[in-house]
Amino acid sequence: MTHVPPGTRVLGSATVVAEDPAAYTRNKPSFYADPAAWLVAETVDRALAGCSEPLGDAADDTAILVMSATGSERTIRRIADSVPRSRVSPLRFAGANPGVLAGLPALRHGLRGPSLLLAAHPDTAAPVAFTVIAGWLADGHARHAILVGLQSTAGDRELCHCLVLTSAGEGR
Repeated sequence: MTHVPPGTRVLGSATVVAEDPAAYTRNKPSFYADPAAWLVAETVDRALAGCSEPLGDAADDTAILVMSATGSERTIRRIADSVPRSRVSPLRFAGANPGVLAGLPALRHGLRGPSLLLAAHPDTAAPVAFTVIAGWLADGHARHAILVGLQSTAGDRELCHCLVLTSAGEGR
């Protein structure tokens, strides 16, 4: 994600490398999201906090697109492991939905623009993601777009990178 498509510019970015994504988890007794979703949310928080221009009240017009081949596999595995014990938490089902990776940051920031998860490695999904985001920005579906890439690295670490994008003409 080092290059951005023509017609867009980067307002902010952040990268978080986590030895254990569970370190960012803020689950409650009545709310559960996969640890990877919390890592994505933390990275988005940092990228938005470091934006060169405040997004202000742009939540209605801010989209989010997440790329990840692994998604919420930790929770999916935990659910599968709990089946033989006949004890499956209903909260885990909601938290295991791969869409939670885009949904959790959208909930935390009140984003109401388009949201999408591309279930592919960021290196292979980036061209599609840039095409989708360029369309959202050009067609007026969003004024800003948050692009997140989540991938496993050596030693079971997770690398999460986030860009906050807008049209090159926005704010000029």
